[in-house]
Amino acid sequence: MPRRAPQQERSRRRVEHVLATADRLLREEGAEALQMTRVAREADVSVGSLYLWFPDRDAITEALALRYLDEFKALGERLAAEPPSGDPAGRVVGAFAEAFRARPGFRALWFGGLRTEALRDATRPGLEDLGGALVRLLAAEHPRAAPERVAAVAQTMVYVIDALLRQAFRAGDEGDAALLGETVTLLRAYVRDQLL
Repeated sequence: MPRRAPQQERSRRRVEHVLATADRLLREEGAEALQMTRVAREADVSVGSLYLWFPDRDAITEALALRYLDEFKALGERLAAEPPSGDPAGRVVGAFAEAFRARPGFRALWFGGLRTEALRDATRPGLEDLGGALVRLLAAEHPRAAPERVAAVAQTMVYVIDALLRQAFRAGDEGDAALLGETVTLLRAYVRDQLL
């Protein structure tokens, strides 16, 4: 996260611009383009200003990862607010696969060698938040299921989706359709076995 959180609106906008620029560089050129001097030049800010906000490339990467995660959490909340469909596994995997497709910067960050143990630690609580959204979704789909089972199934789904979507999208920008299909099949069977 930023070394020094900007207090003024103008500075907050500049930090957002820096992050949008970093996202664009990731999207267009990949992880190797994410260098402090390059980000500063492309964002039209001084390197000194950039270092005031972000001590190094890892801090920019973490801030971007947390932004992507916020978008994924918002997606989880939207899914939880929708009426039951009878196919929570298909709906969730489909929605998150589409989100992966729509965020090439996220894919470049995740697959471009920028993931560190510190980044995994910073994003792990967000996966728990996603689990909370899936609890609400599954509870609506299976209102008679025991709450503790719903919570366990939701958290397991988050980890399975996280791992298998990352694997599916290593193959390319659209994701490996066969693996995505297998993920849905696996989770449908798991949800049916645990919650029906």
